Amino acid sequence: MSDIIIERGDKDEALDLYKARQVGETLAKHYPGHPWVVSFQGRVLIVRHHEINEFVRTHLGRDGFGFVLHHLRSFSATQLAHDAMIAGGQMLEAFGIPRGAYRGVEPVMPAGFQYKRPETFT
Repeated sequence: MSDIIIERGDKDEALDLYKARQVGETLAKHYPGHPWVVSFQGRVLIVRHHEINEFVRTHLGRDGFGFVLHHLRSFSATQLAHDAMIAGGQMLEAFGIPRGAYRGVEPVMPAGFQYKRPETFT
C-alpha cells in the first residue's frame, strides 16, 4: 500500500480553488439541488449542469456543454460567483428548467435552436 500526498499547488491554484468553491456555494444557494459541476481549465471557469450536459450529449452528440467565464486575477470570488449565478439561471431557462430548487424537470431543446454542421463553420 502506498501513501498519496495531495499538494495545494501554487498561490494561483489555491485562489482558483477558493473561487470555484464560492461559485459552487452560490449556485447551490440560488439553485438548490441542481447538479452543478464547477472547474477551472487554464484561466477560465467552466460551469456545467450535469442534466443539461447529458441532454446535449444525447441529442447533439457533443460532450462538455456548459458556460465559460473568463477569469482574471482582478475578479473577486464574489464577482465571479455573481456572474456564474446569472449565467446559470440563463442556461436553466434556455433549456426549459425553472430557476430555483431542482424538481427533476427534464431539459428541452432551446427555442429557436438551429444545429450548425461543423463543415459550415468558417
